[in-house]
Amino acid sequence: MNMRVIANRFEWGEHVEELGAHPLQSWQWGSLKEKTGPWTAYRVMCEEDGAWIGGAQVLVRALPGPVGGLAYLPRGPFAADNARLAEVADAVADWCKHNLRVISVKIEPAVTELNLSSDWRPSEHALIAKTATIDLTRTEDEIMKGIPNRKCRQYIRKAGRDGVTCRPGTEDDLDQILAMYHATAEADGFALHADEFYRAAFTELEGVGQLFVSEYEGRMQSFLWNATTSGTAFELWGAVTDEGKRTRANYLLKWEAIKAAKERGAVLYDMNGLLNDGISDFKLLFSKDPVYWVGTFDKPLSRLYGLMNKALEINRRRNTADNAQEDTSDVR
Repeated sequence: MNMRVIANRFEWGEHVEELGAHPLQSWQWGSLKEKTGPWTAYRVMCEEDGAWIGGAQVLVRALPGPVGGLAYLPRGPFAADNARLAEVADAVADWCKHNLRVISVKIEPAVTELNLSSDWRPSEHALIAKTATIDLTRTEDEIMKGIPNRKCRQYIRKAGRDGVTCRPGTEDDLDQILAMYHATAEADGFALHADEFYRAAFTELEGVGQLFVSEYEGRMQSFLWNATTSGTAFELWGAVTDEGKRTRANYLLKWEAIKAAKERGAVLYDMNGLLNDGISDFKLLFSKDPVYWVGTFDKPLSRLYGLMNKALEINRRRNTADNAQEDTSDVR
C-alpha cells in the first residue's frame, strides 16, 4: 500500500466526498484547528494498484520538551471499504512513525465494527462513542415517519403552524448566537471556546458548515451548527432560549437541519454524543435506538507513551476548557 501526502485542499475535498469521509476529516476542520489551537494538519491517502483505499487527516499537537507530539485522527481514518479500515489505520500509523515526531496515534472512526491489529489499545475518548443517528438514504416522508416519538412529530408541525421560521445563519447572526450559547453554557455548566473560535469557524468551515437559526416574531429562538459531507452531517454546537423551548423552535430547527443535510447529499445524520442528560433525551426523540461507535484507540509509537499518557490525563483533568476543543459533544 503506497502513501501519498495531499497538499491541495480541493484534491483532498474530492477524496473526502468520494469516499464519504466524516466532516471532521475535511480540510476545513483541519484548517480551523490549525488557526485556533496548537495543531498542525497533515492529509495522507493510501493507494493500491491505482485505486484509493482510504486515508486520514492527521492532527498533530506538539508536546513540551523534546519528546515530540501526539497524532489524532478525529473520526478517522476512512476507507472506501470498511473491511479494509484496519489496514488503513495501520498504514497511516506507520506513515506517522516514519514522517512525524509523535509518540502515539489516536483514532476513533465512526463505525460499529473494527478488528484492529494487536498494537492498538483502548484509550480515553475525545469524542463520545454513544450517539444517535438518522438514515438519510430514505425519503423525507420516510424519515419523518421514522421519528419514533409521536409528540416530537407533532411539535415539529405545531412550531411551523404557530409561526416559528427557520433559515440559514449568517455572520451577522453570530453576536446573538454566541450570547445564546453563553447563556446555555452558564445554565448547564459546560465549557465553551473563546468567541473567536466560533467566529473563525464561520469562515473556515465554508463548504462543510451548515448553520441554522429559528425565529419567532423576529426573535431568535435557537441555533444549530453542523458540519456536513457526503458521508455524514455532524452536529457541532447549538442552543435554545427559554422562549424557544416554549415555542418548540428547537424541534422544527432540527428537522430543517436534517432535511438540509439530506439535500446536501449526506447519507447519515449524527447527533454527536449521548450523555445522561436532558439534551440526550431530546436527541433520542428523533432516533429509535442509540448507536455505539467502536470507541477510541491509541497506537504507541514510542517508549515514552505510557509516561506521557499519565501526564496528559492529569493535565486534562486540570484544564476542562482546553478539552472542549477535542470533545465537541457539548451540543445544545
